[in-house]
Amino acid sequence: MNELTTILICMVSAGTPIIYALLGDLIGQRTGITSLSVEGSMLCGACVGFAVAAGSGSLFLAVLCAAIAGGLIGLIQAFLSISRKSNMMATGFILIFFAQGLTTFFGRSQLGVSLGKSFSLAIPVLSKIPVVGPAFFQQDILTYIAYVLPVLAWWFLTKTRTGLVLCSVGERPDVTRAYGYNPVVLQYGAVIFAGVLAGIGGAHLSVIYAMSWANNMINGRGIIASSLVILCSWKPQRAYLAAYLFGLAQSLQIFFQIHEVPISMYVTLMMPYLFTLVALAIISTSKKPSMPEQLKIIT
Repeated sequence: MNELTTILICMVSAGTPIIYALLGDLIGQRTGITSLSVEGSMLCGACVGFAVAAGSGSLFLAVLCAAIAGGLIGLIQAFLSISRKSNMMATGFILIFFAQGLTTFFGRSQLGVSLGKSFSLAIPVLSKIPVVGPAFFQQDILTYIAYVLPVLAWWFLTKTRTGLVLCSVGERPDVTRAYGYNPVVLQYGAVIFAGVLAGIGGAHLSVIYAMSWANNMINGRGIIASSLVILCSWKPQRAYLAAYLFGLAQSLQIFFQIHEVPISMYVTLMMPYLFTLVALAIISTSKKPSMPEQLKIIT
């Protein structure tokens, strides 16, 4: 396996959890709710998903339980932000710390445990393509779903009645109500769904990518995903670029190790976040016509 293939594999694997969390929060933000709690949803999903995978050996059960765990964090975010009108940012950070404490306590028994089982599923013929084959077509089922997820999200938000109504909540909730829909119910559904997708992303990180559990292993990826929604200009189809840009920045660490580049490990660990900051700085200087109107009220 050559160096380029290794870098591409790392890029795809590191970018997949970001795609799930990014699209989940993007849908939530289209209803006017910012869910920084996707970080907590990812963390709970990673912890629960790994525990179930280690106990049952079933990827399906692990993903299902991770989705439920992530959705519960989303439900708490929805209740506090929508029903109780609490500050969205403060609520999100509180739920992150809550998830950190919760997973540190209940994840103690999983520390040092390794699955020792790969869930990769090679696609015949395509996986044999030189360089890109092993990187893109010798992955797992969650990665394959992530390939089409942004397209499905775009289709849902722009081509279906439910998606258009959902987007109207983030623009003019009074118009949504006038057409006979309850904006609160739609916001609840979107925020809970954001937690579900983030939980699945967390499960991918612990069960498939790392195949182990470590305290606070999400390490800010959920917050990065929420920030990348801005980089995408609230357009789902741009999730590929944003997520894999983050993954590519992470893969540079492997590149530097292979070539023994004399650079501090801490600098390479910082690169994905530095790339995100630079990208956000560039985007923030341009107009943002896609930002939902209700988000402009709170930003």
